[in-house]
Formats: sequence, C-alpha cells, structure tokens
Amino acid sequence: MKKDILIALNVSFITLLLTAGLYPLLVTGFSSLFFPHQVSGSLIKDKNGKVIGSELLSQKFSTPAYFFPRPAAKNKGYNGVSSGGSNLGPTSLALIQEIQERISHISKVNSAPIPLDLVTASASGFDPHISLEAALWQAPQVALQRNVSLERIVSLIESMKEPRYFYILGEPRVNVLMLNLTLDHYFGPPGRQP
Repeated sequence: MKKDILIALNVSFITLLLTAGLYPLLVTGFSSLFFPHQVSGSLIKDKNGKVIGSELLSQKFSTPAYFFPRPAAKNKGYNGVSSGGSNLGPTSLALIQEIQERISHISKVNSAPIPLDLVTASASGFDPHISLEAALWQAPQVALQRNVSLERIVSLIESMKEPRYFYILGEPRVNVLMLNLTLDHYFGPPGRQP
C-alpha cells in the first residue's frame, strides 16, 4: 500500500510539473517566438511607445468626429477589467428599454435605419469591430465633423474592411480603434483642417 501511495504521489508530481510548468512554458515560448504582437495583447502604441489600446478590445469614443463602437453590455465606461455580457433575454423589458434608449440617442446622428450592431451589445461586451453597414451609417457624421468629403471617408472605410473569417463565417467588419487611428493619421485630430 505504501508503494501505491508513492507511485500515485510521483505520478501526481510529474503530471503537475508537465501541465503546470513545462507545457505553459513551451506554449508561451512558442507564442512569443512566432506571434510576438498577439502574445502581448495586440497592443497598439503611439510613436512614443505609449499604449493607446488593443486591437482586440473596444474603446469608447464620445467625440462625434470619431466612429463609435457597439454598446458595452456590462458597463457603460468600457472598463476592460469587468467585461461580460448581459443576462437580459430578448423578451426582457429592461433590454427592450435599453435598446430604445440607444436608438433614441443615436438616431440624432443619422435618420437612416440604424444597423442592429449599433444598438445591441455583444456577448463579450467589448467587440472591437462593427459591421461595414454600421461604419457606413456613421460616415456622414464623421465627414461633417471633420470637414472631409463623404467619399473620402467611405473610401477609408472600404480600405479598412476586414473580410469574413475564412471568407465564409460572419460578415465583413471594421475595427473601430484602427479606423479612428487611421482617420487621425490621414486627416489629423478633430478640429484641425485637413
């Protein structure tokens, strides 16, 4: 019996060493070697090395000269520490009221029908992308605020369009943070004449 306990302890120790030590080190090393940008969180930095954001997380943009992302599900401040979806179901009066408030708020931007992803939160609450339709819906407001032609904004959106995953899954989309940074790159920060 003592021998069986020693064997069990040895197997447990070796398994712990492999799964909690060696395997994570190998995966981290492999990832760092072949995917250095992704392993650090796909962080976007300015020319001084200051972190601006991540390609993988939505950020709040409240200035009308920028494209805005999908609504955050859990908190309105887009705090990455407390991400998560909502437990409200499609028949929930609270959810219906939230969506109606969002529609009321953003219908001032454009009188055209509002794309669904601009009034509904994602499951994670922090999707960095919006649909191509949502970006095009916001384009007139951004063009007006930046004093740039609508054609130039639409052309920029088209150039930033990401295809469907594996060309069959999902819909074409645009990364909001990358689009807004590109806006600043080409047209300068809001308020500056291009």
